[in-house]
Amino acid sequence: MSTVLKVNSITQRFGGLVALNNINMYVDDREIVGIIGPNGAGKTTLFNIITGMYEPTSGKVELAGQDITGKKPYVIAAMGFARTFQNIRLFGKMSVLDNVIVGMHTRTKANLIDAIFHTKRKYREKKECEEKAEKYLELLNLWDLRHEYANSLPYGCQRRLEIARALATEPKLLLLDEPAAGMNDRETDELLEIIKKLKEMGKTILLIEHDMKFVMNICERIYVLNYGELIAEGTPFEVRTNQKVIDAYLGKEE
Repeated sequence: MSTVLKVNSITQRFGGLVALNNINMYVDDREIVGIIGPNGAGKTTLFNIITGMYEPTSGKVELAGQDITGKKPYVIAAMGFARTFQNIRLFGKMSVLDNVIVGMHTRTKANLIDAIFHTKRKYREKKECEEKAEKYLELLNLWDLRHEYANSLPYGCQRRLEIARALATEPKLLLLDEPAAGMNDRETDELLEIIKKLKEMGKTILLIEHDMKFVMNICERIYVLNYGELIAEGTPFEVRTNQKVIDAYLGKEE
């Protein structure tokens, strides 16, 4: 099994604050891996480094064996990373369908000349993008809403639309930053089934999530951060029964 993501000795300092200290982790092809930890543990900072929003103080990030450390986010996206955010970032006044099509811009080949002269390539590519976008919307249970404005959707649907748009980039690795945040139990269960489908399709996923039931039910391996330190890693059972994790995050059962 090939390794899609490798994080080597990543340290991130902001002035005198050490946000991450010597973090090592990996994600193999077709794996679903979780990152958990209390607020302020460094989870989103790690995502920001992986996706090029921050350049680490030291260490290296590799995507499919290529060093991507310090590259611009748009370069990293084109190489095969797609990401959702804690705060929803959709184009509210665009249709659901067009939001997904926007996600395909890194994979399209039509240029300015094609757009100006309305070439056959432009129309062929437009049709192909629409067909692919509809497939992703069907997968995320959003097809019936494809012509609605994104900002008119219920919260849970907006979350799923972000995932559909990220999938449209055809990523090697999909990074989900708290995908179940703010969802009710029904929406969370629906999202869980969708991610299981993505695994069956061979997708590779790295996610941050506070919902422990969600994480334990979907992830094959879990990394646990606390105050910028990696305190545990392993299967859900190994993490759930690790005393350091219990003390720092999960808490003791009464």
